Amino acid sequence: MRPNTDQHNPLVSIKEFSDDGKLQIVHAYGNGGFRIAKQPYSGHQLVFMRQTLSWDISSPDDITISSLQPIIDAQPELILFGLGEIATSHLPEIRTALAQHHIKMDVMNTPAACRTWNVLLTEGRKAAAALVAID
Repeated sequence: MRPNTDQHNPLVSIKEFSDDGKLQIVHAYGNGGFRIAKQPYSGHQLVFMRQTLSWDISSPDDITISSLQPIIDAQPELILFGLGEIATSHLPEIRTALAQHHIKMDVMNTPAACRTWNVLLTEGRKAAAALVAID
């Protein structure tokens, strides 16, 4: 017999967010930047649930554990890396360093990372995104 989802045994959990307009949904990417929460951002970005910060790297080759310190300080469960048009590295050294902080990571191209970020954000997941801008 299937459980009745209407009586104290929900199969779906619904998260509610305050309607303050600060959820950092990625609305667009390209032309060297992003439109996040309806605001334009130029260059590479570190994105959190309610905040976006400029990421001071020139290319994915410049990613170091110290460049990710704002994310590490926030202690997300997961970091999504969007590494440009094509994700050419799985960042093994970064993965090892993040594991010491109990942070998981996933590497993909920037368009896929933006889409995945939006899903995780709306699910209320404790995550962050490190996004390399594309043209």
